[in-house]
Amino acid sequence: VAIMARASQSGKDSTPYRALHVATDARGGTEMSGPTRDTQSSIQGMQKAFLPSHGPSHRYLLTAATSIVLVLCGTVAIVLTGQAEIVLKSSSKKVKVPHTGKWCAEDESFTKVTLKPVHDASIESLLPLHDLLGENQFEASEIIRVGDYYYVICDSSWAVLRLHRSLPIISEQNQMIGVPQVGFAPGESGFEAILHDDTTSTFYVVQESVLHEHRGTYQAMVTQLSMPPPSRTEEHLQQRLNYTVIETCPSEMTFEGTSKGFEGAISLRGKDGRLYILGLCEGNHCKEEEKGKDAGNGRVVVMTRKQATNEFGCVWATVATLEIPSSANFVDYSAITLHSVTQAVAITSQENSQVWIGKLEGGANGLFDPEKAKLTGDSVYDFPRNVNCDLQYCNIEGVEWISDGGEGTPQVLAAVSDKMKSKGKQKFTCKEKDQSIHLFAIP
Repeated sequence: VAIMARASQSGKDSTPYRALHVATDARGGTEMSGPTRDTQSSIQGMQKAFLPSHGPSHRYLLTAATSIVLVLCGTVAIVLTGQAEIVLKSSSKKVKVPHTGKWCAEDESFTKVTLKPVHDASIESLLPLHDLLGENQFEASEIIRVGDYYYVICDSSWAVLRLHRSLPIISEQNQMIGVPQVGFAPGESGFEAILHDDTTSTFYVVQESVLHEHRGTYQAMVTQLSMPPPSRTEEHLQQRLNYTVIETCPSEMTFEGTSKGFEGAISLRGKDGRLYILGLCEGNHCKEEEKGKDAGNGRVVVMTRKQATNEFGCVWATVATLEIPSSANFVDYSAITLHSVTQAVAITSQENSQVWIGKLEGGANGLFDPEKAKLTGDSVYDFPRNVNCDLQYCNIEGVEWISDGGEGTPQVLAAVSDKMKSKGKQKFTCKEKDQSIHLFAIP
């Protein structure tokens, strides 16, 4: 929240300006230091009365003996005499990431809300050298586990990575299926989700949002694939493995551009026998720009395949839209996973470097009813900060439950990280963990 004001001095009052330091954290708390105790008390009283109970985009007029101008631009506030109109509105600047700085050392909840790192490995270190095919960037965007293998996709590559669950280094047990630079469409893959359907033993990959030029619309593309079996016979070692494209269908859901479409997805069979795909929108309200940054308004779109008269002959039609609880107060949403036994759901945020954990109501796989579907829960955990309580897992884009669970919530998550953003868009502390696979334990 940016706090701005318009103030005017009145009469002959010429009280000199006084500077205050103001720092507002993501939970609405405020630290401040200033020239006088009275001034500080006045500001804290004003914030207590107005800030916690009102959202952004509201106006309030304050009249006091001493008026305040708060400008979060270099976190400096000026004290003026006169009247001040306090305007709260959403800031276009990057929101401060929660639970950084002094928080790790000072907050008693640190151990209860911070995931424990179990294992990290760069994706490049897992593949045999002859399998790299000159590829040196692995902008991982999703991970799922099927049997003894993880399947990982990258939004920059057309290949699908199959990694043994033990994550052996430079191992023949790990394979690249397909050719990274060559796919079934021009340019980069744009893969943001990979799904497995037990009923048909096939996979689906979801491209985030693609421009259809003759219609002028942006839609996700859902492609059904057949994968070669995970065998390490001499025959497989001597040939390049590839997948087979069965069908590609667009989503009925349209987006505003190519950068904020479906960032993740899960699938399950309904009680009607149909396959349902639940697509996670990256932006809040499934929007881009400022609307997409309106934290705490995540959406999951429930879709099923239907025949259509378009050039593909099919479409993934929208049947419901689920609201993610506002306890997932995230600027963006980067991945989703569903535990098949417990119905536990994990949804990650790249910008917040956090994960929300709840449940999907509406029936398990084979019994799912989209009309009764609902996301519930309020648990939020931080991805581990570094020794300075700064971000290090800055680019989490894929997540998967890997423990069997039982009666309670499963306790181990696998995740993958995209490439660190360049040109100063992210801190150097983000470099070490990028383009990697991770395992985390829930405290």
